[in-house]
Amino acid sequence: MKFEQVRKGVEGVPFISVDNGRLLYEFILEHKPKHILELGVGYGTSSCYIAAALDELGSGRLTCVDLVSMKDHFEPSLEKQIADLNLTTYVEVHRMQSGYNWFLHDKIAKNSQNEAKTCKPQYDLIFIDGPKNWIIDSSSFFLADKLLNDKGWILWDDYNWKYENASNPEMTDGVSHRSMSKAEMTTAHIKEVFHLLVMQHPSYNNFKIHAEEDWAWAQKTEQDHKEVKYVTSRSFRSIIMSFVLKLKRRLFK
Repeated sequence: MKFEQVRKGVEGVPFISVDNGRLLYEFILEHKPKHILELGVGYGTSSCYIAAALDELGSGRLTCVDLVSMKDHFEPSLEKQIADLNLTTYVEVHRMQSGYNWFLHDKIAKNSQNEAKTCKPQYDLIFIDGPKNWIIDSSSFFLADKLLNDKGWILWDDYNWKYENASNPEMTDGVSHRSMSKAEMTTAHIKEVFHLLVMQHPSYNNFKIHAEEDWAWAQKTEQDHKEVKYVTSRSFRSIIMSFVLKLKRRLFK
């Protein structure tokens, strides 16, 4: 499916900008990942861009994981958007009761059914867009790492997001704000996960940080020299769209 087709199909549905959708779509066309895992989907708009790129390539599989309780919370749902675009062939959806870390547990256990009891990696790209919480997503990184193929990529959303900016002053994604210190409320948790865990991990390199779009990438590849690239917005329109999407996140999350 061409980019303009999927763009028109998801027009007006949050939470991903057109520029980020194009970035994701073109990344898949260039790198041709066969197996993609998306943790946290919301409306599933980013899932549509991924599935459309796989359709354009003619092969590949996207596995989407989110909460059971989120299916009716977001309308249109991931399932509806994918069906409306006739992309269900490329997408497998898992709805979990407690969150995607238990999905990762099950997948690691299933992929460790061998004599040596080592986990066989499965995915070429893992996109993490969930609670944005240090405790949950620091674990998510180490769990996802076991399932990521060599030369595979990991992508984080909400790089700059902070609890102090949340629309709900009491709770976000099941995490109580009252249990947090001031530092936890005013710190960007995913940024800490990325800089303190991902970038310091010996198996990761080729770091790309799109701070204005709230995205951060890393590739699983051992190199002697750590390379970090800060990518600025491609246009004034990107800045405006990024602001609008951040506002929508504050209103709906």
